[in-house]
Amino acid sequence: MNVKEENLKIHAVMATYVHAFEMADADLMRSLHWIDDPNFAEIEDTINEPFGHDKFLAFTDWTKRHRKPRRKMKFYDVKVNMLGPEIAYIIACQEISSSREKKVDISRVTLIFLKKADEWKIIHGHFSSMPK
Repeated sequence: MNVKEENLKIHAVMATYVHAFEMADADLMRSLHWIDDPNFAEIEDTINEPFGHDKFLAFTDWTKRHRKPRRKMKFYDVKVNMLGPEIAYIIACQEISSSREKKVDISRVTLIFLKKADEWKIIHGHFSSMPK
């Protein structure tokens, strides 16, 4: 396993994640997650319980119908941790800003990546708002 190369692949997924969010591209966002894996789960600061496949699809369906590409996102202080050749996680801070609402939300983020057939995707995400 070439750790540097795998690190770059995970960073590329993160860059695509930002692009999907900013463009409100629900299909692209779905493609970055292993949503059909029975272990897929997310925990979001705006949803009061962990959720899986069905709620993720409902959320991205809502995004497809209602979200406009107005908000900006960036990840910073990203640290990739390789646990093995097919599992890694990142810890980072995520900043979402909206020029329309003139506000910035910052969250702590942990994303667990699983590699299948030489492709890294997110199997679990945890987002927690930073205290204001």
